[in-house]
Amino acid sequence: MMAILAYILGPLLVLVTVVDVFITVFSTRGAGPISRTWTRLLWRALLFIHARRPIHGVLAFTGPFMLLGSIVIWYAFIGLGLFTVFAANPHSVMNSTTGQPVEWIQKVYFVNTTISSLGYGDIVPANYPWTLMATAATFIATIVLTVSISYVLSVVGAAIERKKLAQAIYGLGMTIPEIINHSRLNDAGSSLKNYITTIASSIDDHALKHLAYPLLKYFHSHQYDASPVRAILLFSDTFFLLGLLPPNKRPPVGVLRLVNGSIGNYANLTQAPAVAPKQLDQAPRDLLEYAREHGIAVDGDVEFRKALESYLFRRRTLLALCYEDGWYEK
Repeated sequence: MMAILAYILGPLLVLVTVVDVFITVFSTRGAGPISRTWTRLLWRALLFIHARRPIHGVLAFTGPFMLLGSIVIWYAFIGLGLFTVFAANPHSVMNSTTGQPVEWIQKVYFVNTTISSLGYGDIVPANYPWTLMATAATFIATIVLTVSISYVLSVVGAAIERKKLAQAIYGLGMTIPEIINHSRLNDAGSSLKNYITTIASSIDDHALKHLAYPLLKYFHSHQYDASPVRAILLFSDTFFLLGLLPPNKRPPVGVLRLVNGSIGNYANLTQAPAVAPKQLDQAPRDLLEYAREHGIAVDGDVEFRKALESYLFRRRTLLALCYEDGWYEK
Protein backbone atom coordinates (compact mmCIF):
# COMPACT_ATOMS: atom_id res chain seq x y z
CA MET A 1 0.00 0.00 0.00
CA MET A 2 2.83 2.40 0.90
CA ALA A 3 4.58 1.60 -2.37
CA ILE A 4 1.45 2.45 -4.38
CA LEU A 5 1.13 5.72 -2.49
CA ALA A 6 4.77 6.52 -3.23
CA TYR A 7 4.26 5.74 -6.94
CA ILE A 8 1.42 8.28 -6.96
CA LEU A 9 2.91 11.04 -4.80
CA GLY A 10 6.36 10.99 -6.41
CA PRO A 11 5.29 11.70 -10.00
CA LEU A 12 2.62 14.10 -8.70
CA LEU A 13 5.26 16.17 -6.89
CA VAL A 14 7.40 16.28 -10.03
CA LEU A 15 4.38 17.28 -12.12
CA VAL A 16 3.38 20.08 -9.73
CA THR A 17 6.95 21.36 -9.76
CA VAL A 18 7.13 21.35 -13.55
CA VAL A 19 3.80 23.21 -13.70
CA ASP A 20 5.16 25.76 -11.21
CA VAL A 21 8.26 26.25 -13.37
CA PHE A 22 6.16 26.64 -16.51
CA ILE A 23 3.78 29.20 -14.97
CA THR A 24 6.55 31.20 -13.30
CA VAL A 25 8.88 31.31 -16.31
CA PHE A 26 6.54 31.36 -19.30
CA SER A 27 3.22 32.74 -18.05
CA THR A 28 2.34 36.44 -17.89
CA ARG A 29 -0.12 35.93 -15.04
CA GLY A 30 2.29 35.74 -12.13
CA ALA A 31 4.21 33.01 -10.34
CA GLY A 32 3.24 29.38 -9.97
CA PRO A 33 1.57 28.08 -6.79
CA ILE A 34 4.77 26.95 -5.09
CA SER A 35 6.84 30.02 -5.93
CA ARG A 36 3.99 32.41 -5.18
CA THR A 37 3.27 30.92 -1.76
CA TRP A 38 6.71 30.79 -0.21
CA THR A 39 7.95 34.09 -1.65
CA ARG A 40 4.83 35.94 -0.53
CA LEU A 41 5.01 34.52 3.00
CA LEU A 42 8.69 35.37 3.31
CA TRP A 43 8.20 38.90 1.99
CA ARG A 44 5.23 39.57 4.27
CA ALA A 45 7.25 38.37 7.26
CA LEU A 46 10.13 40.68 6.35
CA LEU A 47 7.78 43.63 5.82
CA PHE A 48 6.28 42.95 9.25
CA ILE A 49 9.73 43.33 10.77
CA HIS A 50 10.59 46.24 8.47
CA ALA A 51 7.53 48.20 9.61
CA ARG A 52 8.87 48.13 13.17
CA ARG A 53 12.58 48.37 12.47
CA PRO A 54 13.79 49.30 8.98
CA ILE A 55 15.81 46.54 7.33
CA HIS A 56 16.38 47.96 3.86
CA GLY A 57 19.67 46.09 3.57
CA VAL A 58 17.96 42.75 4.17
CA LEU A 59 15.13 43.57 1.76
CA ALA A 60 17.68 44.50 -0.92
CA PHE A 61 19.12 40.97 -0.83
CA THR A 62 15.74 39.24 -0.61
CA GLY A 63 14.96 39.45 -4.34
CA PRO A 64 18.20 37.74 -5.47
CA PHE A 65 17.79 35.21 -2.66
CA MET A 66 14.26 34.37 -3.83
CA LEU A 67 15.48 34.01 -7.39
CA LEU A 68 18.15 31.53 -6.35
CA GLY A 69 15.84 29.90 -3.81
CA SER A 70 13.18 29.23 -6.45
CA ILE A 71 15.65 27.26 -8.54
CA VAL A 72 16.88 25.32 -5.50
CA ILE A 73 13.30 24.49 -4.48
CA TRP A 74 12.44 23.33 -8.00
CA TYR A 75 15.40 20.97 -8.02
CA ALA A 76 14.73 19.82 -4.46
CA PHE A 77 11.11 18.95 -5.24
CA ILE A 78 12.02 17.14 -8.44
CA GLY A 79 14.68 15.21 -6.53
CA LEU A 80 12.28 14.41 -3.69
CA GLY A 81 9.62 13.18 -6.09
CA LEU A 82 12.15 11.02 -7.94
CA PHE A 83 13.59 9.64 -4.69
CA THR A 84 10.09 8.76 -3.45
CA VAL A 85 9.51 6.59 -6.51
CA PHE A 86 12.90 4.84 -6.46
CA ALA A 87 12.77 4.33 -2.68
CA ALA A 88 9.41 2.54 -2.99
CA ASN A 89 11.08 -0.41 -4.71
CA PRO A 90 14.13 -1.97 -3.01
CA HIS A 91 15.39 -3.34 -6.35
CA SER A 92 15.08 -0.13 -8.41
CA VAL A 93 18.73 0.91 -8.10
CA MET A 94 21.77 -1.34 -7.93
CA ASN A 95 25.54 -1.28 -7.72
CA SER A 96 26.86 -2.06 -11.20
CA THR A 97 29.99 -3.67 -9.74
CA THR A 98 28.34 -6.10 -7.33
CA GLY A 99 24.92 -6.34 -8.99
CA GLN A 100 23.29 -5.90 -5.58
CA PRO A 101 20.49 -3.45 -4.65
CA VAL A 102 21.68 -0.36 -2.81
CA GLU A 103 20.55 1.28 0.43
CA TRP A 104 18.41 4.42 0.59
CA ILE A 105 21.38 6.71 1.22
CA GLN A 106 22.93 5.54 -2.03
CA LYS A 107 19.63 6.18 -3.77
CA VAL A 108 19.87 9.78 -2.60
CA TYR A 109 23.26 9.96 -4.30
CA PHE A 110 21.80 8.34 -7.42
CA VAL A 111 18.94 10.83 -7.60
CA ASN A 112 21.32 13.78 -7.22
CA THR A 113 23.61 12.57 -9.98
CA THR A 114 20.61 11.85 -12.20
CA ILE A 115 19.03 15.31 -12.02
CA SER A 116 22.44 17.02 -12.20
CA SER A 117 23.39 15.04 -15.34
CA LEU A 118 26.80 14.18 -13.86
CA GLY A 119 26.59 10.50 -14.78
CA TYR A 120 25.68 7.46 -12.73
CA GLY A 121 29.05 6.00 -11.77
CA ASP A 122 28.68 2.64 -10.02
CA ILE A 123 25.11 3.32 -8.87
CA VAL A 124 22.73 2.73 -11.80
CA PRO A 125 19.03 2.00 -12.40
CA ALA A 126 18.42 -1.74 -12.21
CA ASN A 127 16.31 -2.39 -15.29
CA TYR A 128 13.22 -1.25 -17.17
CA PRO A 129 11.16 0.82 -16.27
CA TRP A 130 13.72 2.37 -13.89
CA THR A 131 16.10 3.17 -16.72
CA LEU A 132 13.32 4.98 -18.56
CA MET A 133 12.35 6.89 -15.43
CA ALA A 134 15.94 7.96 -14.79
CA THR A 135 16.29 9.16 -18.38
CA ALA A 136 13.03 11.11 -18.13
CA ALA A 137 14.18 12.70 -14.86
CA THR A 138 17.46 13.79 -16.46
CA PHE A 139 15.53 15.29 -19.38
CA ILE A 140 13.17 17.22 -17.09
CA ALA A 141 16.01 18.48 -14.89
CA THR A 142 17.98 19.65 -17.94
CA ILE A 143 14.99 21.63 -19.21
CA VAL A 144 14.47 23.19 -15.77
CA LEU A 145 18.15 24.17 -15.60
CA THR A 146 18.07 25.72 -19.07
CA VAL A 147 14.95 27.80 -18.52
CA SER A 148 16.14 28.76 -15.02
CA ILE A 149 19.34 30.28 -16.40
CA SER A 150 17.37 32.21 -19.01
CA TYR A 151 14.91 33.32 -16.34
CA VAL A 152 17.66 34.55 -14.02
CA LEU A 153 19.26 36.62 -16.77
CA SER A 154 15.90 38.11 -17.75
CA VAL A 155 14.95 39.03 -14.18
CA VAL A 156 18.34 40.58 -13.44
CA GLY A 157 18.06 42.61 -16.65
CA ALA A 158 14.57 43.75 -15.68
CA ALA A 159 15.81 44.69 -12.19
CA ILE A 160 18.41 46.96 -13.79
CA GLU A 161 15.68 48.54 -15.90
CA ARG A 162 13.74 49.25 -12.68
CA LYS A 163 16.58 51.39 -11.38
CA LYS A 164 16.98 53.12 -14.73
CA LEU A 165 13.30 54.07 -14.66
CA ALA A 166 13.63 55.54 -11.17
CA GLN A 167 16.73 57.49 -12.20
CA ALA A 168 14.96 58.81 -15.31
CA ILE A 169 12.08 60.18 -13.25
CA TYR A 170 14.18 61.56 -10.41
CA GLY A 171 16.45 63.11 -13.01
CA LEU A 172 13.64 65.61 -13.61
CA GLY A 173 13.51 66.50 -9.93
CA MET A 174 13.07 65.11 -6.45
CA THR A 175 9.86 67.02 -5.74
CA ILE A 176 6.74 68.06 -7.62
CA PRO A 177 7.80 71.73 -8.05
CA GLU A 178 11.22 70.67 -9.36
CA ILE A 179 9.69 68.42 -12.01
CA ILE A 180 7.19 71.08 -13.06
CA ASN A 181 9.88 73.75 -13.34
CA HIS A 182 12.45 71.58 -15.11
CA SER A 183 10.14 69.93 -17.63
CA ARG A 184 8.55 73.21 -18.85
CA LEU A 185 5.95 71.26 -20.79
CA ASN A 186 3.90 74.36 -21.54
CA ASP A 187 6.82 75.97 -23.39
CA ALA A 188 6.81 74.88 -27.03
CA GLY A 189 10.38 76.08 -27.56
CA SER A 190 12.00 74.47 -24.54
CA SER A 191 10.51 71.35 -23.06
CA LEU A 192 11.19 67.70 -22.43
CA LYS A 193 8.15 66.23 -24.17
CA ASN A 194 10.14 63.46 -25.85
CA TYR A 195 11.85 62.62 -22.57
CA ILE A 196 8.48 62.47 -20.80
CA THR A 197 6.97 60.22 -23.46
CA THR A 198 9.99 57.92 -23.16
CA ILE A 199 9.41 57.67 -19.42
CA ALA A 200 5.73 56.89 -20.04
CA SER A 201 6.74 54.09 -22.39
CA SER A 202 9.18 52.76 -19.78
CA ILE A 203 6.40 52.68 -17.19
CA ASP A 204 4.25 50.56 -19.53
CA ASP A 205 7.20 48.24 -20.12
CA HIS A 206 7.87 48.04 -16.39
CA ALA A 207 4.27 47.03 -15.67
CA LEU A 208 4.35 44.24 -18.26
CA LYS A 209 7.66 42.92 -16.91
CA HIS A 210 6.09 42.62 -13.47
CA LEU A 211 3.59 40.19 -14.99
CA ALA A 212 6.25 38.26 -16.89
CA TYR A 213 8.70 38.16 -13.95
CA PRO A 214 6.67 37.99 -10.70
CA LEU A 215 9.82 37.87 -8.55
CA LEU A 216 10.81 41.28 -9.90
CA LYS A 217 8.73 43.14 -7.31
CA TYR A 218 10.92 41.70 -4.55
CA PHE A 219 14.04 43.44 -5.87
CA HIS A 220 14.01 46.20 -3.28
CA SER A 221 16.12 49.33 -3.70
CA HIS A 222 17.70 50.29 -0.38
CA GLN A 223 17.85 53.96 -1.44
CA TYR A 224 14.53 55.75 -1.85
CA ASP A 225 15.72 57.65 -4.94
CA ALA A 226 16.31 54.33 -6.70
CA SER A 227 12.81 52.98 -6.02
CA PRO A 228 10.72 52.96 -9.21
CA VAL A 229 7.46 52.69 -7.27
CA ARG A 230 8.14 55.87 -5.31
CA ALA A 231 9.30 57.57 -8.50
CA ILE A 232 6.10 56.62 -10.33
CA LEU A 233 4.03 57.92 -7.39
CA LEU A 234 5.88 61.25 -7.59
CA PHE A 235 5.42 61.30 -11.37
CA SER A 236 1.70 60.60 -10.96
CA ASP A 237 1.21 63.35 -8.36
CA THR A 238 3.05 65.81 -10.58
CA PHE A 239 0.93 65.15 -13.65
CA PHE A 240 -2.24 65.22 -11.61
CA LEU A 241 -1.42 68.81 -10.69
CA LEU A 242 -0.21 69.66 -14.20
CA GLY A 243 -3.58 68.60 -15.54
CA LEU A 244 -5.31 71.13 -13.26
CA LEU A 245 -3.18 74.13 -14.18
CA PRO A 246 -4.66 77.01 -16.19
CA PRO A 247 -4.75 76.30 -19.96
CA ASN A 248 -1.77 78.58 -20.68
CA LYS A 249 0.41 76.63 -18.21
CA ARG A 250 -0.98 73.17 -18.85
CA PRO A 251 0.99 70.58 -20.89
CA PRO A 252 -0.41 69.39 -24.24
CA VAL A 253 -3.43 67.14 -23.90
CA GLY A 254 -1.64 64.33 -25.73
CA VAL A 255 1.24 64.30 -23.24
CA LEU A 256 -1.14 64.31 -20.27
CA ARG A 257 -3.20 61.49 -21.73
CA LEU A 258 -0.12 59.40 -22.54
CA VAL A 259 1.41 59.77 -19.08
CA ASN A 260 -1.85 59.20 -17.20
CA GLY A 261 -2.61 56.20 -19.38
CA SER A 262 0.79 54.63 -18.67
CA ILE A 263 0.49 55.20 -14.93
CA GLY A 264 -3.06 53.84 -15.01
CA ASN A 265 -1.85 50.72 -16.82
CA TYR A 266 0.88 50.27 -14.24
CA ALA A 267 -1.61 50.58 -11.38
CA ASN A 268 -3.99 48.10 -13.04
CA LEU A 269 -1.48 45.51 -14.23
CA THR A 270 0.68 45.43 -11.12
CA GLN A 271 -0.83 43.45 -8.27
CA ALA A 272 -1.23 45.75 -5.28
CA PRO A 273 -1.74 44.37 -1.78
CA ALA A 274 -4.70 45.23 0.38
CA VAL A 275 -3.88 48.12 2.71
CA ALA A 276 -6.25 49.66 5.24
CA PRO A 277 -8.20 52.45 3.48
CA LYS A 278 -7.74 54.82 6.43
CA GLN A 279 -4.02 54.85 5.64
CA LEU A 280 -4.48 55.79 2.01
CA ASP A 281 -7.62 57.81 1.46
CA GLN A 282 -6.29 61.15 2.60
CA ALA A 283 -4.61 63.52 0.17
CA PRO A 284 -1.08 64.36 1.38
CA ARG A 285 -0.57 67.87 2.67
CA ASP A 286 2.33 68.63 0.34
CA LEU A 287 0.17 67.79 -2.69
CA LEU A 288 -2.43 70.33 -1.61
CA GLU A 289 0.25 72.89 -0.77
CA TYR A 290 1.85 72.52 -4.20
CA ALA A 291 -1.59 72.96 -5.77
CA ARG A 292 -2.08 76.26 -3.93
CA GLU A 293 1.42 77.45 -4.87
CA HIS A 294 0.63 76.95 -8.56
CA GLY A 295 -2.61 78.87 -8.44
CA ILE A 296 -4.98 75.90 -8.32
CA ALA A 297 -8.13 76.57 -6.31
CA VAL A 298 -8.23 73.96 -3.58
CA ASP A 299 -10.48 75.07 -0.74
CA GLY A 300 -14.15 74.93 -1.60
CA ASP A 301 -13.57 74.26 -5.30
CA VAL A 302 -16.03 71.58 -6.39
CA GLU A 303 -14.20 70.76 -9.61
CA PHE A 304 -10.90 70.24 -7.81
CA ARG A 305 -12.53 68.03 -5.19
CA LYS A 306 -14.09 65.82 -7.86
CA ALA A 307 -10.77 65.51 -9.66
CA LEU A 308 -9.01 64.73 -6.37
CA GLU A 309 -11.50 62.04 -5.36
CA SER A 310 -11.10 60.38 -8.74
CA TYR A 311 -7.32 60.58 -8.53
CA LEU A 312 -7.11 59.24 -4.98
CA PHE A 313 -8.47 55.90 -6.19
CA ARG A 314 -5.41 55.42 -8.41
CA ARG A 315 -3.08 56.99 -5.86
CA ARG A 316 -4.29 54.47 -3.28
CA THR A 317 -3.05 51.67 -5.50
CA LEU A 318 0.30 53.35 -6.11
CA LEU A 319 0.79 54.01 -2.42
CA ALA A 320 -0.12 50.40 -1.62
CA LEU A 321 2.61 49.34 -4.04
CA CYS A 322 5.04 51.58 -2.16
CA TYR A 323 4.09 49.80 1.05
CA GLU A 324 4.58 46.45 -0.67
CA ASP A 325 8.00 47.60 -1.87
CA GLY A 326 9.06 48.48 1.66
CA TRP A 327 8.86 52.23 1.17
CA TYR A 328 6.42 54.40 3.04
CA GLU A 329 5.48 57.92 2.15
CA LYS A 330 7.66 60.54 3.78
